[in-house]
Amino acid sequence: MAVPQYSNLFTCLHDEPEPVGGLGRGTHYSIFRCVEWLDVERRPLQLPQIHDFAVVWDEDHDTRIIEAIERIYMAGLLSPVQFIGERKGLLTVIVAARFYFLGGEEQLQAYRHAIEAIADDLDDPWTVEIGSFDRQPSSPHQTFPEAIISDNEHRVRLYLANIDSLWSLGTRAYRPSPTAPHLLIPAPSSLGVMPNSRAPRIFPPGGVLPPTGD
Repeated sequence: MAVPQYSNLFTCLHDEPEPVGGLGRGTHYSIFRCVEWLDVERRPLQLPQIHDFAVVWDEDHDTRIIEAIERIYMAGLLSPVQFIGERKGLLTVIVAARFYFLGGEEQLQAYRHAIEAIADDLDDPWTVEIGSFDRQPSSPHQTFPEAIISDNEHRVRLYLANIDSLWSLGTRAYRPSPTAPHLLIPAPSSLGVMPNSRAPRIFPPGGVLPPTGD
C-alpha cells in the first residue's frame, strides 16, 4: 500500500492512519523527512542534512498539524524537532535535548515564543509547550514528553524511545545510495554553472526572451 503524502515540503516515510495499541487516547504516529540547511542547534550548514521527525497523532488524526509544521519549517525552526503532536488544542513540540539545554532559559523562551507566534496565526489557534528528548539511556532526566500523549509518563517515554530506536530521529549527513549516479559538483570558478552547460540566460525586464532559433 502506498504511503500517503501529507505535504509538498516533506516526504512521509511511514504512516499509521489510525490508533495502534492501547496507549493514551488512540495514539499512533507517522515519520516524515525533510532537508535542513540548519543543524540541530539551528546553526547554518555548508551542506544540507536529512531530518527525520515523528508526528504523534491521537484518535482524531488531525491533519491541520501539517500546516503548523510547514510554517515552523519555513521559519527555520524545525531542525531541533524530534516529535510533534497536537492534542485538544495543545501543540507539543519535543526538541533534541542538545538544543533544549544549549543556551539556557532565555534562548528556549525565544524559541517557544517563535513557535507560539506561528500557532497563534493559524485559523484555529493552538497553545504551545516545548519538551525535550534525550536518547541516551543514562540521561532519562533530560526527556520531558510533556502532554504529547495522555498516559503514564514512563509509558510515554518508552513509546517515544521505541520510535527513535526504529527511525533514528533528528538531523544527519546525507549519504547517497551506492547505486545512485555520481553527483556533478560545479567547479569553484563556475559560479554555479555545471561543466559543459550553456551559459545562463539572462531575462530582460518583463521576463520575455527574444527568439533564439534553438
